[in-house]
Amino acid sequence: MCTLYPTYESGRLRRALLLAGALSLSGGASAGLAEDVVGHWKLVSHTSVYQGQQMDSQAALLSVRPCVANIFYEVNTDKTFRLNTSASGCDESYKKAQNRLHSKEMWKLEGNTLMVSSTNFAVGQSYKVTVKGNQMTWVGTEGQGTLVYQRK
Repeated sequence: MCTLYPTYESGRLRRALLLAGALSLSGGASAGLAEDVVGHWKLVSHTSVYQGQQMDSQAALLSVRPCVANIFYEVNTDKTFRLNTSASGCDESYKKAQNRLHSKEMWKLEGNTLMVSSTNFAVGQSYKVTVKGNQMTWVGTEGQGTLVYQRK
């Protein structure tokens, strides 16, 4: 039976369709962010607060090991997260140690929360992630500080 006046049931149906549409749009936004994080990234800063003072551990590392400026991170579509030291100019023992640390890392994205783990997500680090242009920012959800990457 067709009616010109909306009934209670058609109102519920309309709200359900609107909710389904909103959920699919939010899923699309996450998919877009997942595509945005994929790529080759250079870590340009890692700021955190220690004993009330803000420090940039990436700048400190660069002052003692300048070759780190040539290391980049690969965030891959297969959900692997790898460190690429091949063109860094760092000594072989440092490259080997760093590559081993990152050899099993995976990433996943839920909304705007990025998790990185080497243990199939039994444990890991979570960050709120944003990508704007050629810059990606991770803000630690558990006090890990803020990491800023630049697209390579």
